[in-house]
Amino acid sequence: MKPIFKLVLTIAMAASLTSCLKTRAQLKEDTRDDKPQPAQVKEVHPQGSAYAIDEIKSEITRMNGRIEDVERKNQQSEAEGNKALKDELKKIETRIVELEQAQAEIIETMKKGGPVKTQDKTDLFEKGKARFKEKEYEEAIELFSAYLKNPGKLAEDAIFLRGEAHYQQKEYKKAIVDFSKFPEKYSKSKKMPVALLRIGQSFDALGMKDDARGFYQELAEKFPKSTEARKIRARLK
Repeated sequence: MKPIFKLVLTIAMAASLTSCLKTRAQLKEDTRDDKPQPAQVKEVHPQGSAYAIDEIKSEITRMNGRIEDVERKNQQSEAEGNKALKDELKKIETRIVELEQAQAEIIETMKKGGPVKTQDKTDLFEKGKARFKEKEYEEAIELFSAYLKNPGKLAEDAIFLRGEAHYQQKEYKKAIVDFSKFPEKYSKSKKMPVALLRIGQSFDALGMKDDARGFYQELAEKFPKSTEARKIRARLK
């Protein structure tokens, strides 16, 4: 994209995003999976055993803090025999036991010199790809997101397919975030023409015609012989 056009596009996007779109940083936040991760060793995703242990210790500390809060509330309402607080306390204590067991298993594995069990990264990607082919886009997005938390050599494909899944779900803002990684990180990828097309189409769907045209123009200039460029050439006249 030409420097002057890039500047104009950036300014236009900044003005538009305040009312129509979130910032790119906020969009990236939307794509994260904030669900708590189970403590079982077979589902530990961090890179390295020490990191996993630190994470477990942190959660145990949080759980102990919650116990103190619940006990304080329980004392205040003890006369009423608050069953809900007692049930919550029991759940927290059970969770701490699970965390301590997971930590013990990791430490034992480290002592033996064996690898800590983790979900197979390639398996996550392949499952996501299978769900995508079945048009089960929500499940595909979850699996690709899990894979991308600790990405391997298939990261480019995972980002592309997740972006396409968002696009098919009409989650255009999230699609833009994923496809924008191609001009930023994978500019030599064979998927670049499709990525630029999808960014343009997503802006189009959001009613941001000028922004869409900018990406169509970039597509036509950089990949004039591509199938995608032929698709949008009429729109540029």
